[in-house]
Amino acid sequence: MTTSEVTLIPLRHLRVLPNNPRTVTQAKLNQLCDSIRENGFYAHRALAVEPIPGTPDYYVLDGNQRKKALARLKRKAAPCIIYTDLTEEERARLILMGNINVGEWDAQLLVSDFQPVVDFDAIGLEFEMPQFEADPVPSVTKVGATGSDGTGDAADSETPPDGDDTSQTDPEAEDRLSFYYRMMGDYLYPTDNEYQIPTLLADRQPVHVELPLAPWGAEGRYKKGIATYHFYVDDYRFEQLFKNPILLLQSGCRAVVEPNVSIHDQTPVAIALYQIYRKRYLARYLQECGLQVWADLNVSPHLERWNALGIPQGYNAFFTRGVSGWQPTLDRHLEMARRISECDHPNLVVYGGGKDIADWCMARQVVHVGEYMNRGRSDGKPQGNK
Repeated sequence: MTTSEVTLIPLRHLRVLPNNPRTVTQAKLNQLCDSIRENGFYAHRALAVEPIPGTPDYYVLDGNQRKKALARLKRKAAPCIIYTDLTEEERARLILMGNINVGEWDAQLLVSDFQPVVDFDAIGLEFEMPQFEADPVPSVTKVGATGSDGTGDAADSETPPDGDDTSQTDPEAEDRLSFYYRMMGDYLYPTDNEYQIPTLLADRQPVHVELPLAPWGAEGRYKKGIATYHFYVDDYRFEQLFKNPILLLQSGCRAVVEPNVSIHDQTPVAIALYQIYRKRYLARYLQECGLQVWADLNVSPHLERWNALGIPQGYNAFFTRGVSGWQPTLDRHLEMARRISECDHPNLVVYGGGKDIADWCMARQVVHVGEYMNRGRSDGKPQGNK
């Protein structure tokens, strides 16, 4: 970890941290504005920020409320300390320690995003552990199913008769959770390549994109009803899944796109192979636990042949990222999907991109999914553009 001197950064280049685990009331924010107005900002700590790769912008790790207050007061810049080369644990500690005595914790985000990487006792963080539903398997009731009275309650979901103890532990859910943990042991899955990258299961591939489709990390991890998760988001949003994939299994989703780990044009092949191994190992684990998996094709051109390792011949469920102007890249991904699936019109889905990408997909009978589908936002702004 390295830090800078206190530096003034324009507010337009400071982005509020997505899924900030700490919130404050409107009254507290008003008090903060009053304090800055009366005493000046230097009565408060400088913001802790981290550069967003490939952009002139920064994520605010500590100081999101101060940034909001400065914006409300129409200030142009904020004093910041720039942190670089952070480990996942260092980043999490910065976010948490700066907020221990202020606001209210989002317990779900603490458990899903921070507990896997930070020792709460070591930083003096105390909070009441929430009780989440243990059942990670979707209900057998179909979406839109209705009961005989037409109210939308199917027979299998009727309220139990008085006297039934619905708070008792579900033995089947306990067995599933126990199975998930057993499967997290040290396993070498079957492989078809010299690098021992695990081979995906051909009988655990989806046929259609099941909706709603959502980016992992854009909303609370325990929100129910998301059918398919993708990972075309910043790596820090899903890095914890490599340590604790049960978080994903307990979300209730039925299918996932493989994690799209960041491997770029400058990434050495050795590091790329490690990252491909990680994402394919996790994908195979999720398949073993019952999820269907779309193979991710979105890597730099010089790594595409390595990225195909572990996708068995005949596999026919592929996802990739669409960005305006990327038609040559999509041409290569389509050809790879054809070669692996042995189909002229493979089951390839392109996520995102503008009208030019949608037109490219239509001309080649490829499924195109817009970035704004199922976002649940009223402003139409994207939540990630990886």
